[in-house]
Amino acid sequence: SRFGSSSIELDPLLPASLAALLLISMAATRPRWGVMGLGKISNDFSCSIIANGSTIAAVAARDLQKAQDFADKFGAKRAHGSYQDLVEDPEVDVIYVGTIHAVHFQNVKMALEAGKHVVCEKPMGVNTAEVRELIELARSKKLFLLEALWTRFFPAIRKAREVLASGELGEPRYVQGNFGFVAPPEDEPHRLWDPEQAGGAMLDIGPYVLSAATMVFGSTVPEQIACTGQLAKTGVDKDCVLALSWAGKGSASLLCTLSTNLPDEVLVVCSNGQLRIHPPAHCPLRITVAKAVGGGQFEEEVHNFELPHCPECVSVNFPNSEGFLHEVKAVEDALQKGLLECPEYTLDESLAMVQIMDAFRKQIGVVYPFDK
Repeated sequence: SRFGSSSIELDPLLPASLAALLLISMAATRPRWGVMGLGKISNDFSCSIIANGSTIAAVAARDLQKAQDFADKFGAKRAHGSYQDLVEDPEVDVIYVGTIHAVHFQNVKMALEAGKHVVCEKPMGVNTAEVRELIELARSKKLFLLEALWTRFFPAIRKAREVLASGELGEPRYVQGNFGFVAPPEDEPHRLWDPEQAGGAMLDIGPYVLSAATMVFGSTVPEQIACTGQLAKTGVDKDCVLALSWAGKGSASLLCTLSTNLPDEVLVVCSNGQLRIHPPAHCPLRITVAKAVGGGQFEEEVHNFELPHCPECVSVNFPNSEGFLHEVKAVEDALQKGLLECPEYTLDESLAMVQIMDAFRKQIGVVYPFDK
């Protein structure tokens, strides 16, 4: 791979002048980031790029002044007033796509066709056809592609997967998950209620609860998918209730909503205990491992994790966004190893997830303009 180590550690006994030269040399071999779409989520992701000591080579927005302001804030070398200019920038290796759902497909495709590695906010595409085309394109061009489900990179989730894989709790049998918040009123213009922007609860927060189930039962489409929910006035989903069953493995009961606040937690019930991912489960800092010791009796072990620090010169918009650092490190590590996807969240799992989301939308009657 053309990329060097993602972790720059030097002998403290080196002369300062030599250490400085080595740091410059090593940093130059790391992937150079481009950021496409400069809203709140891109702000938070960029905080972790610079927290990692990585380089933001260029940023792009449709408004050049907005791009320049963002570049100044994060020390990016260049600002572009078009996404095409960003993907054609020769000093960009990997592009983070933080635009709205409805244009993820065209933005990712543009970047891949220009030969760039891509990290795209979820959902990577609004339906199976879009996601499948992007995966096939990335693989044909031997480019890295990740649907940026940041949850998978949190140390709490890594620990949860380690516990489940160890077998100490027995076989996973059942997953419960929920995530919900109160969105702006339906009669107010907002992306969450807009079919043209692929609005609705499923594409916005559904991936978090769905991925809890696929994390446990595997990156395949369940044999049984039963869904219900309520539609907003605009025709998008505001409540999502899913019952999923994987033959020979287990079942999941999942709820996400834009109409009420929910705890945002996950419970994995196993044959010899259970594992709880504490709120906020989509960016968790605590899990509890409970081993069964008798009828209704458990021995609990709590694991707590700290958030990384955000650079003082910038600030984040959303809870626990400092945790994007784990994802940034994982992406750079994968690129430096020459991998074309992250093992924590594979492209096959992205494809299974969008197929489940498509099945949900079909069952409750949500159709986007781009589905036709």
